[in-house]
Amino acid sequence: MERPCLSRRHALLLPATAAGLGSLAACAPEDQGFGTAEPLRADDGAIALEDVPENASTLVNFGGQQPFVLLVRGDGDELTGYSGYCTHNGCALRQEETELDCPCHGSRFDAANGEVLVGPATRHLPPVALVVEDGLVRREQ
Repeated sequence: MERPCLSRRHALLLPATAAGLGSLAACAPEDQGFGTAEPLRADDGAIALEDVPENASTLVNFGGQQPFVLLVRGDGDELTGYSGYCTHNGCALRQEETELDCPCHGSRFDAANGEVLVGPATRHLPPVALVVEDGLVRREQ
């Protein structure tokens, strides 16, 4: 089930103006909140570890119900995963260099550890369990 960027109640309260329509367009399903910065796509639910840059954070689409995961890679196989969805209202996040931005309400998270930098979100991004086997990264089932 796709998580909307705006609640139904808030969307109905938006005025039918260019500004209101623009707000809804920012959360269109084809955009997923990532704008022009597309996350890496994991074919068959896995991504090659070599495709994830060392000492950096990368959004990955693993497919499934909530596909977006922030991978934080240190050196070698050192890898941590966080949810790619805002803890305030469940909107898909987009990466802006060292921060993750929520296009719905402006929350910002540290891309290195998932901590809230700017609200309205008050909870850090929850961890996502990962498995690295034979050079492939998968979500733990």
